[in-house]
Amino acid sequence: MFSFLSIEFSLLFILFFCVYWAFRNKPQIQNLILVITSYFLVFLMAGGLAIIILLGFSLIVYLISILMDRYVLIKKKLLISGIAITLIQLSIFKYYDFFKPIVSEFLEKFNLDNSGLTANLILPLGISYYSFQAISYLVSRYRNEIDCPRFNLIQLLMHFSFFVTITAGPIARAQNAKGLTDISGQSCGMSTQITTNQPRKILLPSLALILLVLALIKKWWIAGWLADQWVNPVFANPMQYHSLEILAAIYGYTLQLFLDFSGYSEMMIAFGLLLGFRLPVNFRAPLLAHNIRDFWDKWHISLSTWIRDYIYIPLGGSRGGFTLTQLNLVIAMVLSGIWHGSGWNFFIWGLLHGLALVLLNISDKVYQKVFKVDIKHARDAFAKSSWIGKTTSVFLTITFVSFCFVFFRAKTFEEALQVFRALLSNYINVQWTSNPLYLLTLLTIAWMIYPFVYRTLSNLSSYQRKIPRYALLVPLFTIFITIIICAPSGIPGFIYANF
Repeated sequence: MFSFLSIEFSLLFILFFCVYWAFRNKPQIQNLILVITSYFLVFLMAGGLAIIILLGFSLIVYLISILMDRYVLIKKKLLISGIAITLIQLSIFKYYDFFKPIVSEFLEKFNLDNSGLTANLILPLGISYYSFQAISYLVSRYRNEIDCPRFNLIQLLMHFSFFVTITAGPIARAQNAKGLTDISGQSCGMSTQITTNQPRKILLPSLALILLVLALIKKWWIAGWLADQWVNPVFANPMQYHSLEILAAIYGYTLQLFLDFSGYSEMMIAFGLLLGFRLPVNFRAPLLAHNIRDFWDKWHISLSTWIRDYIYIPLGGSRGGFTLTQLNLVIAMVLSGIWHGSGWNFFIWGLLHGLALVLLNISDKVYQKVFKVDIKHARDAFAKSSWIGKTTSVFLTITFVSFCFVFFRAKTFEEALQVFRALLSNYINVQWTSNPLYLLTLLTIAWMIYPFVYRTLSNLSSYQRKIPRYALLVPLFTIFITIIICAPSGIPGFIYANF
């Protein structure tokens, strides 16, 4: 399968890069080049059907956006129609396989022919991400937001198909949004960047190269090693492993997923910078979160803010009182879970996160009443109490997140339960296959030094401006060659590309 980590992509990107910057003074021609390149990459990765679906959907959204401007009296109906079309096409492809057995059984019960049911539907590449971008765009056009003018056809095609965001995000909205910022902490709505007539320029080239190397280290090296040596073997057959090995694999998968997805996101941010675009940062040290609310402020930020703005707030947000607020939170998190997949395991994963948020809010209320402080001081009180409180809070949060990710990693709900059964029962008669204390020690050391590493990486933007560009080339090239030599064999896929 064609991959961003392949030699073929590297060669294609170099050719595209030269053609793209040959038109540096004509950004709208650059948009057209981006559309052609993005559609070609989608074809290489997913075939012709994915292109047809993407193009057809984009044309429908473009037509609806035009009609919304022309027919103001039915603007809301057009918006609802656009959202309905988006959700219907997303649901058909994403949940067809889940409901197919139910429909088939229903037809058989009434002696009706079920032979017309398709064996399976292949999920078109990026459909989840450009569907969310489409809803965001249509809502912004409905509201006539100043920072989101109507795109022309090429601009809209480019926004939905942009190869830097289409496979696994980040969800790059047309308009600016609270909580979505670029690598420099600035608002980064795509509308201004796409519609500009000012010449684009390569942004922070040294930082972009550093991010690319870091992404390769995280994804291809460390995440690949964790997957091959610990996570995949244990999750494939948990009953043959000792409880400590299973525990190590559970924590290991959380780290693997974080390294894989954050590495991918940073790679896309780097590509964006090289093309003159500022994309939203998707992760801000989520494995240092001190509670589940803090975790979702730092994990997959483009998705969590989208859920906040287009599910939680439309449901009522916190406007209906404490009880309704908690219900809205649970609904939003359950929908987040089933967005990732159609199995019951994803439903449970979302539900657990929703219930955890509810429990956290209840505990804040109790603390507020007992100690007679305002809610602002009640929030995060334990984490702020001392370094022991902070460390304990982070440990409990990451442990909860890691155990929930068992449902995320398992292919079915039953597989997840099997992992937990093995974890609770395989501590007596099962021998170690490998040394789990080795990995658990490595994870603990990594967790302890990560705050210092994160602070250093966060300052990369300012550091790279002070270092001569030529001084980075030799060390970066050396690290790159080391990665190629030491990385696992084969071209790894990205986990979140499956969603």
